[in-house]
Amino acid sequence: MTETALGLLGIMTGRSHGNPPIAEPEFCTRLCRAAPLYDLQVIVFHPYGVASDGRTVNGYTWEDGQWKSVCTSAPDVLYNRCLITSPQEKRAASSALAALSRSLPWSRGIPDKWGVYEILRRSRRAAGLLPETRIYKDTGELGTMLAEREQGVFLKPRAGSHGKRTLHAVRLPRSKGGGISLRGRDGANLPFQHVFGSLDEGLGWVQDFTGSRRYIIQPYLQLTDRRGLPFDVRVLMQKNGHGAWMLTGMAVRLGRPDSLTSNLHGGGTAVAPLPFLLAEYGKSGEELLQELAAAAALLPPLLEEACGRLGELGLDFGLDPAGRIYLLEANSKPGRTVFRLTGDRRAARLAAENPLRYTRHLLLTSAANTRVFAAEPLRY
Repeated sequence: MTETALGLLGIMTGRSHGNPPIAEPEFCTRLCRAAPLYDLQVIVFHPYGVASDGRTVNGYTWEDGQWKSVCTSAPDVLYNRCLITSPQEKRAASSALAALSRSLPWSRGIPDKWGVYEILRRSRRAAGLLPETRIYKDTGELGTMLAEREQGVFLKPRAGSHGKRTLHAVRLPRSKGGGISLRGRDGANLPFQHVFGSLDEGLGWVQDFTGSRRYIIQPYLQLTDRRGLPFDVRVLMQKNGHGAWMLTGMAVRLGRPDSLTSNLHGGGTAVAPLPFLLAEYGKSGEELLQELAAAAALLPPLLEEACGRLGELGLDFGLDPAGRIYLLEANSKPGRTVFRLTGDRRAARLAAENPLRYTRHLLLTSAANTRVFAAEPLRY
């Protein structure tokens, strides 16, 4: 690879089937193609491609309209896009990050769902966006919460993604036996539904389902449209070429009729936000869009203050029938497929190119910030 005026951006990502065998090939291709516009080069690699001493990296780059295998020196800036799905992957990514400690991290990570909740609830304005949230401890507490909430409760893994292993539990009335109705998604993200005639039997099944995984529990919120389809609003916040937060784009994600969540990986789709909100909430739809933008602008600085420097955040908001906004999740490694599905070309272009603009900003200001970056701990 030839030298550029500024430097090399390394994208560390997971394995996948294909040529090359990298996760998010479309996104990585767009980054590589646009990189010369910002005087940058890009290498995409797996954690296993990093030498133990961190001096070299084996990976892939886009040259002359095709992917090529390359070996380079350590990247100047490291953009961690690894989505950890197993203990083995976590160990490999940890080793790679430690070996590449001299590379400038593009962004830090944020804690799990409970950690994010703990950070944001300290802000009065942000706390108003948060559903009541508790750590799931045992089935005794679950039974108590079910007895108190007619609509039931929602359990989700503290470190889960894509809607996998989520669960909606509802206590059946005594006239129907007083058992539990359960619906959710399994580890393969497939929908399921079970009804148990007795409370103890249902609680026992939940205990087996959660196992040793750490969960949070929330009241079930009615976050569906008039047709009964689950939906949420994905807002992508990114830093631009000046290192300032900007709203890149919004999209409404719509789930399937039989789905508990609206995640694209669970079979959902995406539509443009304003027409959807106007159809659902009438004239209030435009005001809700502005409120969503204000909520999205509020949260990144709060998380950044607690977690260290961030580069982008995917924020998922739910809206109930009355138009109340809830923050459902924050993700420091967000996808951006929604903008292709909605046909929002501007947002799709910005979503792909803002990481390059921000990389350029980091490189131009790195000399002044080196001491700050070195002091920040790495987090997934």
